[in-house]
Amino acid sequence: MEPREAAARLLRLVNGYQVSQAIHVAASLGIADLLADGPRTSDELAQAATADADSLYRLLRALASVGVLHEDEERLFSLTPVGESLRSDVPGSLHGSAAFVGRPPSWQAWSALEHTIQTGENAFQHVHGQDVWSY
Repeated sequence: MEPREAAARLLRLVNGYQVSQAIHVAASLGIADLLADGPRTSDELAQAATADADSLYRLLRALASVGVLHEDEERLFSLTPVGESLRSDVPGSLHGSAAFVGRPPSWQAWSALEHTIQTGENAFQHVHGQDVWSY
């Protein structure tokens, strides 16, 4: 692998939390469910999800860039096979997981990973004062 290609790959990994958060927001807004019956424009989706149209358009484009959605030449968005798993009504849906992972209790605990590695203390316990199951 070329050094530039390796660096670009590492940068995508470093910024992976941004993709996770984008998927979380799409799940929380129910975007995949809104696309279950076929393609829709970002404006239609924004109205249905009660979201800001310009901000949602940028989110949808970001999700298209990583293969969760597809955008056509007419700015219509549709689900890809990857995005289908975000629908809440499909077998094996990852909707709940995607909605959970971006919520503050989860990502705040992950922000304490360095503390866990240095001390051995559970990050969730450290941040929230109780284990995840009690929380």
